[in-house]
Amino acid sequence: MAKRALMLNGGTMRGAFLVGALKVIHEKFGQDYFDVIFSTSVGVFEQAFFASGQIYFMENTWKDYVHGRQLINPHNLFKGKPILDLDYLVDLFQSEKSMLDIEAMKKSKPKLFTFASNYETKQPELIDLKENPIFDVMKATCALPYVYPKKVFVNNKRYVDGFLSSPPVFKKFIHDTLSNYDEVLVVSSHKTRDDRFSGMKFVIEPKKLPLKRPFDTNRERIIETIKQGEVDTMEFLANNTFL
Repeated sequence: MAKRALMLNGGTMRGAFLVGALKVIHEKFGQDYFDVIFSTSVGVFEQAFFASGQIYFMENTWKDYVHGRQLINPHNLFKGKPILDLDYLVDLFQSEKSMLDIEAMKKSKPKLFTFASNYETKQPELIDLKENPIFDVMKATCALPYVYPKKVFVNNKRYVDGFLSSPPVFKKFIHDTLSNYDEVLVVSSHKTRDDRFSGMKFVIEPKKLPLKRPFDTNRERIIETIKQGEVDTMEFLANNTFL
């Protein structure tokens, strides 16, 4: 029986594209179709809510709670606060506004891993979402120097966004990991093919990206980007025999 993997490649606010894509994938396949789901960076948020069957919760989060200066505020730099307020986001996922069903996530069929960099060794590693405190994992894989410089530890190891590892090393680690699966579907929030996924057969990526930059928090453009994810994914599935 074929082993199936879903890979979600994040990218700050461009993660809105993943939301739209996962809505379509959920409608067609459901959250338990894949044997494993991997993520990088903000893809970890969509990954967790997709696995728990709550991708529409994530859509509401992107539409209503991260635009303007709610999540990203450059002025925080002068207040001694992180520009990227991951604490706000994690608190949101534990509130009635957008609560993550952790039990549903843990009971879901697919294994859940995110790629992150070990701060000390500068080497990429996989972190298991089901076996570790999920909110610490979310912060760890999205931590960026100057943007979210707080120290985040998982199992007594400090982690940061995968960018800290050298691109060739990180690319090889991803390819080696995904090579263990017969069929891999990559959803990338990058308009231009991310070199880390070169050579892979099934890659869904934006044909256009309404967001003007990675930290663009304009609500209308966020919503347009979610819609773009839906459109590009429907077109991809219509033109490709996947799985």
